[in-house]
Amino acid sequence: MAGVATASAIQQQTSAPIRLKWPNDILLNGKKLAGILCECLVEPDTTPAIIVGIGINLNHSHFPEEIRDIATSLKVETGKIISHTDLARQLLQNMNSEYEDFLQGKLTSLMQKWTQQSDLFGKTITVYHKDRSLTGQAIGLDLHGKLILQTPDGIQEHLDSGEVSFNSG
Repeated sequence: MAGVATASAIQQQTSAPIRLKWPNDILLNGKKLAGILCECLVEPDTTPAIIVGIGINLNHSHFPEEIRDIATSLKVETGKIISHTDLARQLLQNMNSEYEDFLQGKLTSLMQKWTQQSDLFGKTITVYHKDRSLTGQAIGLDLHGKLILQTPDGIQEHLDSGEVSFNSG
């Protein structure tokens, strides 16, 4: 939900060709533009909550050498200064809209939006998950947002986290 809302907000403000990389990256021209972190809070006698943190590289001009080839900003890519306020307003409107859809049970629509903004599916990838790595074809997301990875032996793994690397060839 946060990825879809963020990607849409950036596109609405800049028309930039944003792509989603599972589970929590937003890419522009193959480089990381933004990241999303979610923390679930569950305590006795309270309503569960999720804290969402979204970091977007807006007006950075320079990056440290060690990340220069993998990170970018909207200013670098578009040549324009981006208004923090305008983008934040659009992002909050999109988050509210996506959350309303979520509350109405429109999970299939949300997964379709996410899938349409991703170049992941149909590709052979390696996912580094916990203490192992799995290689296979990314075939989709389930209704919980888990990545469905089909391994060469035909097993479908449903992964809720991990780091994705694209395999060449």
